[in-house]
Amino acid sequence: MISSTFVPNMKVLPEGYWSYVYWNALQDLSTSCRSVLATQRVLEGIGVGREGATAISATLNFIVRDGAGMMAGLIFTAMKASHFRYNVKKWKLFADCIVDLGLTLELSSTLLPRQFFLPMICMASMCKSICGVAAGASGGAIQVYWADKGSDISEVNSKFGAQSTITGAIGLIFSAMFAQSISKTGSAHFVWLIYTILTIVHIFANIQCLKHIHLDYFNKDRMDIVSRYFLDICLRDDEEGSIKSRGESKLKVKMLTPKEVSKKESLFFLSLNRGNYPIIFGASMDDLYAATLCSANDIVKQLDNRYIIKVSKVFNRRWKIIVAMDVQASEEDYLKAYFHGILLSTLIYDQKVEQSSTFDLIESKAAMICQNLWNEYKFLAIQAGWNIQKSALASHIERAYGLVIS
Repeated sequence: MISSTFVPNMKVLPEGYWSYVYWNALQDLSTSCRSVLATQRVLEGIGVGREGATAISATLNFIVRDGAGMMAGLIFTAMKASHFRYNVKKWKLFADCIVDLGLTLELSSTLLPRQFFLPMICMASMCKSICGVAAGASGGAIQVYWADKGSDISEVNSKFGAQSTITGAIGLIFSAMFAQSISKTGSAHFVWLIYTILTIVHIFANIQCLKHIHLDYFNKDRMDIVSRYFLDICLRDDEEGSIKSRGESKLKVKMLTPKEVSKKESLFFLSLNRGNYPIIFGASMDDLYAATLCSANDIVKQLDNRYIIKVSKVFNRRWKIIVAMDVQASEEDYLKAYFHGILLSTLIYDQKVEQSSTFDLIESKAAMICQNLWNEYKFLAIQAGWNIQKSALASHIERAYGLVIS
């Protein structure tokens, strides 16, 4: 009975499942306890226990607060709905951090003069609504991840729902005890100390949760980690940046697995260090020509690749690698184009190229090395457990600007 209610029906539960459940329950409990503190402050702010407070003023405050949250949720959805799948883990952690900000605003709402109370609870409601959108989108992708391990999404979703119900029930008990003990203490410093500790626990538990999610398809961060590790081995000790003449059986290159990469990839929206040459997908033909002044001969040379890749200094006055994709490009073509871009960036950065006249030679060398290495890279990636038929490298908007190369 217990197993059929809370555990997905799989022959063997995937590695890390119970650890994920444990850390997920812990972060839920910390949120429940902190919500009690925040709710107390909001009730104090609307006038509970204060002489002269009226029900209509409290109702209007809640209406304005909830309306602000609804608008924030709609605007955030309109802006970011197509971006969630490309950084599932980052958006999940973002959701948990933004709800922490919302709870902090609620807890702080009575510390400032009363005229700031309504704006603060409105901003808190906006943070919570944004959390709901981001957590719902990224949480759905995480449930798909577990379902792909041997169950189906509807069952995994219902079992996670049952687990959340139990966690919520336990959270209610702890929250009641917690609220009673806090009210007896009455020390503001003690309240903030407990709140800070619970917030740290919440963020730490979420990071531990995400480390047990080993997504097996490439996004920009994961492919950057894997490709640079691969290229570091292949190009090591070669002063000219070309591949040594070694047979396939002698070239013992270890490809990082999804589990290994999950421990290395960043969970925060910080700029990943890709040298000084960001890779830009989705350039139109006009933009590509304006940015790089590439000739028709350059296009003809790259027709077989389903993409065109050039170095440009036009955008923001920084060297960038511009990639224009064919509208009929496959997922593998996108992977190859990004690998080519990382390789080109590595060669330019390692050789400290600054003169545009030298880029033609580097681009030709990168194209040759990419052609020699790509099949081996693809083979090793499949062996390591990567799904090269699926990727999250370019958004639908970026793909919409593809070229017709045929």
